[in-house]
This record gives sequence, structure tokens and C-alpha cells, in this order.
Amino acid sequence: MSRFKTIDDVWDFLNAIPMFQKSGAAASNFSLENIRAFCDHLGNPQDEFSSIHIAGTNGKGTTAHLLEQVYAEAGYKTGLFTSPHLLRYHERFRLEKEEISDKKILEFFQKADDLLHEIPLSYFEISTALTFWFFADQQVDVGIIETGLGGRLDSTNIIKPELSIITSIGMDHEAILGDRIEKIALEKAGIIKQNTPVIVGDLSEKAESVIKEVSLNRNAQLYKANDLKPEWKSGTVFLNNRSVQLNTKFREAVNKWNIAMVWLAIEVLKSKWNVSQENLIRGIETFDGVRARFEKIHTDYDWFFSGAHNSQALESSLNAIKEMKPIADTVLVFSLMGDKLNENTLEYFKGFKEVYFIEQEGERAAKWSDVKDKIDATLLTESDKEKILNELKTELVIFMGSFYFYPIVKRWITNVS
Repeated sequence: MSRFKTIDDVWDFLNAIPMFQKSGAAASNFSLENIRAFCDHLGNPQDEFSSIHIAGTNGKGTTAHLLEQVYAEAGYKTGLFTSPHLLRYHERFRLEKEEISDKKILEFFQKADDLLHEIPLSYFEISTALTFWFFADQQVDVGIIETGLGGRLDSTNIIKPELSIITSIGMDHEAILGDRIEKIALEKAGIIKQNTPVIVGDLSEKAESVIKEVSLNRNAQLYKANDLKPEWKSGTVFLNNRSVQLNTKFREAVNKWNIAMVWLAIEVLKSKWNVSQENLIRGIETFDGVRARFEKIHTDYDWFFSGAHNSQALESSLNAIKEMKPIADTVLVFSLMGDKLNENTLEYFKGFKEVYFIEQEGERAAKWSDVKDKIDATLLTESDKEKILNELKTELVIFMGSFYFYPIVKRWITNVS
């Protein structure tokens, strides 16, 4: 008899496992041994569907969702795996643009109950195994798989994709991935497979050099988004020396690279999954964006949320703000993880009209005591948030600093009307 009788039993089980959000590297397992063994006992479901594998410091989530949108537009049965989830666990697993049901989650845990006793998996590894089982069970045409962290030792890296994509490489998670761009690039390059094409976004010369070397060693044809010469102008993206014009709903210029990578991916894989240019353009132009990626978070007010938490992403979000209003006329509400709290990051949080800080729960979260002496900010607490938020109704407000901040903001603004 399975210990998982209801979906609540699944939540109790998962909630007892350390999550990266709260525990950091201690919640991770940087080895493929357990996930390989687990999936082998499941019948290697990761080998039963065709996939695209996406890694990168920034942009991988948006690129993954864009690919889902375009392939769905073309009539293919899509599967999408992303992380972390923002509001509920189901967000990580999508079938034809719809989140997985409680029924399928429970079915997996009942099926895998004995295995979960035998082979210890991390929270993310369990999510990965569930993804592979679900996509194989549903016989998806294309499974779009986003890495969690890095690439080489990420639990998703047991798939044999049709294409690998590395969206960007910047300084992030240095304690795990390395303290130099070259080291981080080598970790991301771990998803490049023998004789399998790879697409890269906007990379520095050092990062691109590493990717080129790995691609050459693995006979992986390398395609660069820069070859499409993407340009940005207030939401409009131009490709191929302006021969292609795409009117998007994006607000951040960095998305020109995500669009260019998707455009290339569709071209590279056309013999596998044919997509008409009409479907490609319509898929991109009707795309509503991804939660927490410079999302307009309130319907009535100019309030936006950006999960930016590293230099590349913060720079991108600040530039998007400047297209709307000067930073000096904008209000910032920020919260971040303690491992992101450094002088470089805090520089991006200066110069605003007003700055508020929110302290999250969990051992990874940055604390007010660590922030107050380093930046001119006000602590926003549960008791005063309603008063302050109501005073900001007429302001341009950006909530920023961490994806884990998103559910807090969503809960707080519910009663602001």
C-alpha cells in the first residue's frame, strides 16, 4: 500500500525535503548517479520523447516559454519543465500550455513510492523525474527542458536532446559554479552533446571561447543568435538586418536575444518539427510573457515585478524602467537572498525616489540588519505594508530582487484596489 493516498500526502512529503530557495546548495545533489539510477528503474522515460535542453544565467525561462508557445501554435503537443515555481508546484510541469493536474502528480508518487525509499533524491531531482515520467506518459511531441542550476551536473542532463541552447553566461551562483566566467561557461557547456547542434545567445568573448571549444570537441554545430543581428526599439524586434520585424509585448531589450535564439531553433530543427513562418511570427507576437520577468503585476497601477538578482538581469530591468521614467522618479521595493547581497548588487538599488526593503523568511534570505547600513532604504513590514502600498498607487513601482519574492508581493497587493 502506497503512503501517498491523497495529494496532501505528496505535499507533506515534498515540504519535508530541503529546497534550494531556503537551504541553498545543501538542498542540491551535484551528481547524476542517483537520478540516472532512479530513472533507469522507471524505464528511462527521458529517452521516450524528443527534447530541447536549455541552460543559461538569464533568459532560459523566457526562451523555454517562447518555444512552447511557437510549437503549440504550430500544432505540436508540447511539454515544458521550468523552475522554480512561484505560486504552486504545478507550474513546473506544463502539457500543451496547461499545468499538470493533482491526479497525475499523485499517480507518479504512487508509482515511484518504493523507489523513493530506495534511492534518495533531492527536491529538484524528484521534480525532474516526475517531468520525464509525465512527458513520456503523455507522449509529447517536444519536451522543452530548462536546467535548474548550471548544466553539467544538473539532474536534467541525462536527456539526449535534439538541440541544446545556452542563453547567457554571467556571474551567478559562484560558490557552486565557479568564480570566473570561464568556469561558469564550462558548467553550462556540460549540456552540449556529441553530434547535437547548440545555439548560444549574447555571450562575452571569454564565455564564447569556452563554448566554441566544447562544441568543437563534441562535433556539435554551433549557431549564434548574434548572426541574426537582433535589434530592439520599444518592444519591436528586428532580425536579419531588419528584414524581419516583430511587434512584441516585451518591455526589456534583452528579449531580442531570446527571440533570436527561438528563431534559430525553429530553423535548425525544421526537419524534425516543421513550423511555418506565419506560426513562428504569430507565436512570438502573441506571447504574453512569463511571470516575474518584468511582469505588470497590478492591473490598475504602474507596478511591475522583476525577479532580477544578478548584474545582467538587474541592468536589463533598470534599462526597461528608464524607457518609462527616470530612476529618480521611480519607487523600488526589493528583497533578495543573502548570497546575492554584495556591494555590486546594491549599487543597482540606489538612486530611486524611494527604496523599501522586505525581509523574507528562510536561512538564505538577506536580513534587514545586513542591508540597513549599506543602502538608504526603509524596512517594509507586514504591519505597515497596506498603508505604504496604498500611498504608492500613483507611482511607478518596481518590485525586484528575487523570484522567491514574487508570492509575497502577489499576496500583499491582493487588497490594494
